[in-house]
Amino acid sequence: MTDDPEPRLDDYPLDEIDIEAINAFHLGRNLFSVSVQLSDKNDEAGRSFLLRMSLDDQIRQEVLLDIDDLILSHVSLSEKEHIALQVGGTTHHIRNGTIATGEGPEAFTNKLWHLDQRTAYLYGDEGTVCLAQGTQWVPIETRTSAFLRAMHGPTLKLIHVAGDQGTLLRLDGTRWRPVPLGFNHSISALQVARDGSVYLGCENGFCARYADEELTEIAGPGTQICSICEFAGNRYWGDDEYGLYVQKGMKLVPFRSLGFVYAMHATDDYLVAVGWKEVFTFNGKAWSGIEFGYDGNLFVRRIDMTREFI
Repeated sequence: MTDDPEPRLDDYPLDEIDIEAINAFHLGRNLFSVSVQLSDKNDEAGRSFLLRMSLDDQIRQEVLLDIDDLILSHVSLSEKEHIALQVGGTTHHIRNGTIATGEGPEAFTNKLWHLDQRTAYLYGDEGTVCLAQGTQWVPIETRTSAFLRAMHGPTLKLIHVAGDQGTLLRLDGTRWRPVPLGFNHSISALQVARDGSVYLGCENGFCARYADEELTEIAGPGTQICSICEFAGNRYWGDDEYGLYVQKGMKLVPFRSLGFVYAMHATDDYLVAVGWKEVFTFNGKAWSGIEFGYDGNLFVRRIDMTREFI
């Protein structure tokens, strides 16, 4: 008697295969990195790609990583250095075209975040946070069992991580210090300004700013907040229904109907927003977008942003 073989994506009809864009970063000039996940409806089979893409008039792409499994997150430390997190905790470290692997902790982790080219973190369930040292992941004790869902900070001294049960922690050297918020909401998005103000978005729609030990509610749409990002002097909030909001005072105002904004990152030149199977870029004046599809092969089309997602 032999074990049944692992299901493969090719075993499923095309209409049963889901496509998800996972993360995207601007690498400079017209270059972007994008991670894309293909899976069946039950996530029993998967295939994932990490791509470096040139989004000129003609889209060009280079496959940096291709695995028969699910990528949960990726970060781009530079144009030539990237880390991808595979379900199960394996990390793929790509540098100048070579790939090395590492293993995360036993606890489930589903997110990567990086401060700069030298500083990357892995985090997730059971209060797990690890710092990358080469391909090794060194735990930083948090003294919490909460599922940690969001991490951000503009400098090393302002790094925060947040998650379930209103958990907010600030990194203090090699320790995490709890920040008491006085609520029990599950925090799903986090952005820290350079003045130390912390902006929080929650699964139940609650939005707030924490500054000078005071929590102030921000009027939001009441939907789950998935991402927060500052770009060109504005703070943008992404949700799971309308898409993109811009903060005006202590209120969120609809900005662009992208449908879903799972993740955002910004450089001086672009705000990059990740939707379901789309990646959008905004330079402060004009929008561009691409959408991934699958017909037995992964393909990409350019979105006409004058007609779609308005």
